Amino acid sequence: MYNKSLNISLSLLLGLGAFALSSCSETDQPDGGGSQQDERAIRFAANTEFSSRAADITTNSLTKFYVYAYTGTADAPVTFMDNVTVQKDNSNVWTYSPVKYWPAEDVSFYAYAPEGWVGSTGPLKPVSYDNSVAKTDLIYAVSPNLNGNVSQPNAQVVFNFRHALAKVTVLLSSTNTDLRVEVTNVALSHIMSKGDFTFPSASTQGTPTTESTGTWTNLTNAYPYMLHMSQTQDDVVVLTSTPTDLSESGLGGPAYMIPQLLSWRSAGAGNDTYMALMCSIYDAETGVKLWPNKNTPEENIMEGSTNGDGIMKFPLSTSEFSEWKPGYHYIYNLVVNGNSEMGSIEFGNPTVDTYVDVSTTYE
Repeated sequence: MYNKSLNISLSLLLGLGAFALSSCSETDQPDGGGSQQDERAIRFAANTEFSSRAADITTNSLTKFYVYAYTGTADAPVTFMDNVTVQKDNSNVWTYSPVKYWPAEDVSFYAYAPEGWVGSTGPLKPVSYDNSVAKTDLIYAVSPNLNGNVSQPNAQVVFNFRHALAKVTVLLSSTNTDLRVEVTNVALSHIMSKGDFTFPSASTQGTPTTESTGTWTNLTNAYPYMLHMSQTQDDVVVLTSTPTDLSESGLGGPAYMIPQLLSWRSAGAGNDTYMALMCSIYDAETGVKLWPNKNTPEENIMEGSTNGDGIMKFPLSTSEFSEWKPGYHYIYNLVVNGNSEMGSIEFGNPTVDTYVDVSTTYE
């Protein structure tokens, strides 16, 4: 999986840091299944990207996927396999029933997991998807124009699955020991939650390209995704220097988002996509509330908040990227160390008067 990390620091003023990109993959491939008595039996194997998250679908965690296959032409496809379930048995062999055999013409295979998100219309048309929950990892694979290659022993259809969604992780911390930052709610605002996914026509093996990567279109239903919600005072997150991973607290679970453009044009108004942080900041020693205060703009005051919280808004787009891409993991690190409205005492550059020379001569 590709990992893109975005560091956001909030001191007296908001600043944007750098991001890093890396990738890793898992090369484990289970043995092929199917009939060993007939060399023309179609067999399957599969792999997908590696991840340490429990909710991510990986080569090791993938135990079942679903296959459509077609013969004929692009203009006149003929269904050869209709949403067939392929699952791993106790011997790590991929099996399905009834076993299919290679026909005389080429076959194009389309696979996906988990169950149901492609639906009965199949992969040759755009697949409508509602991502309101955003806790399900979607994967897909394409192996087009295969003819069996029966000259090789145990020939298989090897699927390389790719992730259809982008993944978002939010980390919160505060390194200013003079402050106590209490966070009640965190949300991703104005994120499109519905769209149509189109399978690529090229093989998903090898390095991703435009032709071999699925696309999302017709995005609708701007939606606020709650990453953390405090139902009681016990749920309030007090930030420390050790980042709190919101996928492991509050509502829990990673956020798998439909890839989309990210905008930041009007400081969190209109169609802006942003992260909303509902919190209060106190003096750690005295307990005096520092933010929000009388200098805080009205649009940053959370009316009706039990704790009198304010709302900080952070853009999801940066100067480095302005969209979420499929198969990327975006990690937002928010370090809350104050706010420009807190009116903290600052010191400028000091000056020291020059000595005035007064000399006296005695003879």
